[in-house]
Amino acid sequence: MPRKIKVIKKKSHEKKKDPLAQEKLLWTIGHSMMLVLGLIFSITYFYHAILFFKYRDIKWLFLKSKSEYSIVTGTRWFHKLLKWAPQILYRLALVGGVLAYSTTMKQNCKGWSPTWYDLLSSENFQTLMIVLLWLFTFGKSFYRILPLMANSLIHLMNKKYEMTNEVDDKLNSDVARKHSKILKLIAYSEVFLMITLFLDTFLMKYGTAGVSLILYLGIFWLRLIYSPYLQFTVLSILIKMDKVVPKSKKKQWEKLKTFLKENREKREKRQEAYKATA
Repeated sequence: MPRKIKVIKKKSHEKKKDPLAQEKLLWTIGHSMMLVLGLIFSITYFYHAILFFKYRDIKWLFLKSKSEYSIVTGTRWFHKLLKWAPQILYRLALVGGVLAYSTTMKQNCKGWSPTWYDLLSSENFQTLMIVLLWLFTFGKSFYRILPLMANSLIHLMNKKYEMTNEVDDKLNSDVARKHSKILKLIAYSEVFLMITLFLDTFLMKYGTAGVSLILYLGIFWLRLIYSPYLQFTVLSILIKMDKVVPKSKKKQWEKLKTFLKENREKREKRQEAYKATA
């Protein structure tokens, strides 16, 4: 009679990888890159701005750069690295933003297929579009990256509730109340950024300035429709400017304010209807 061979399976001691934990790690790395590298870039940006009189031509009222001037002198490899350091820091910070927001969108879209309306009305998707716009267009600026850094700061400060199923309307409103000053900073910086893009286009600072302005205006319009803080900020700015608006433009001015007010009211009604059906 043949002997029976008993096969004993070796138990695996390897821990199963948690996909949510991996995604949260990528999310944390992305927002940390945006915040830390963005802050280092900001230091180099303002250091460069303070020395504007050295590389700007006074004959052109500082509007024209001196092509022969460079803050870092030398031909060694580390001199070249220092020259490119601000650009590298800026681009890597934006790569971190792409990593963080694409991970968030992947997590949010699990289990359902979002429509274009769902995507375009999502603030995460709007921010991802802004990050991609700055990543693939020429130029670098502190004013472009400031609202993104502020956003990353809020996300990291509320890391405990991010990428989980514990987020609800009450928690969102509590977070908004807690970080209202930072949210106001983000809204004002987005408005100021639009002004800087207009100036860049007018002064022909670089070749793609006009393209950047047009694309940003499209995303800004979406933000204006769906972001309550941006709506409130723009509306408050328009109300403050009522006195300086000429009488011939008063009708259009009032239409713009009415449009913003109606959008806020529609958003509040949608939220109430959603709560009622939830």
